[in-house]
Amino acid sequence: GGGKVQKTVKLPKIDSAKGVEAVTQSSQSTELLLANKQMAEVQGQLEQKKIEFNERMAKCKEREDHLAIKQSKLNQEAAKFQLFLKENDAKRARALKRAQEEANLRKTKEKEAEGLRDEMSDTMNKLEQSKVNLEAGMVYQTYLEKVAEFSEDFMEIGDIVKRYETLVATNSDLQVKVQRNNEETERLRLELAQLTKKLQNEVLVQSSIIAEHQERLEKAKIEANAEEGAKEQREDAAKSRIRETGEARMAILNLYNRCRLTHLSESRPKQEAKDVMLALRYIDERMRDLQTIVANAEAAGVIGDVKVREAVVDRLFVSKAPLQGVP
Repeated sequence: GGGKVQKTVKLPKIDSAKGVEAVTQSSQSTELLLANKQMAEVQGQLEQKKIEFNERMAKCKEREDHLAIKQSKLNQEAAKFQLFLKENDAKRARALKRAQEEANLRKTKEKEAEGLRDEMSDTMNKLEQSKVNLEAGMVYQTYLEKVAEFSEDFMEIGDIVKRYETLVATNSDLQVKVQRNNEETERLRLELAQLTKKLQNEVLVQSSIIAEHQERLEKAKIEANAEEGAKEQREDAAKSRIRETGEARMAILNLYNRCRLTHLSESRPKQEAKDVMLALRYIDERMRDLQTIVANAEAAGVIGDVKVREAVVDRLFVSKAPLQGVP
């Protein structure tokens, strides 16, 4: 069929920017004058406030000077009174201190006298006790003299006393050694008990750790088996996806080549596509073009594949408008 000629009518443009700009400038000038007037009024009020503030500050300064004079007089009188109080307090403190020192000295002397009396009483009691002990010890003196007289091992009482002191010292040393041995034995017994308890606890802990490790090992084995199965499933799924992807790619490229071979336009691709996304976009555009061509052919009353192809060629030479945008 014949192509339709479309005419475009250009309408004159109305430039209203200049009128709007003039109105805007006038409004801005009016607002600026009002703002300046308001600023002048505010400035006048501010100057009046400054004058009033300065007057108030002068009055406050006068009152402050008057109060400072009164405060100075009061401070002088207070200083004189404080000096008088300090002198009286100092005199009173010295008198009280002297009285306290005399009282403390009297108490000290009384305590010293009481201590001397108690010391003298203790000394007398000790003297009496010493006399009693001396009388009681004379029995042992007599006994030791007889032992030295009839004994062949001891010549004097001093030898007997030295022998006794030696035996007492030896007995004391032996008791110390026995006490040390008992303490060492008790210490070793406690260490043995603690070591035994520690070893038992370590055995229990190690047994618990071994059991825990065995449990973790079993869990790890189960998880490893599960992971191995999952890995095999993932590998099978990956292989299946790769196979499906390859099949889909081959189908897309095959469809792309078929669309390219049936494309009569000079702008059709000259070589096979390597990018699948580009091939899909070309296939989509080609299918849309074919749908448009078929719709136009049906509208024109053309029937049959040959007629459709001839009608497409005629429309291509008569009017390229429907085929614009086809790659």
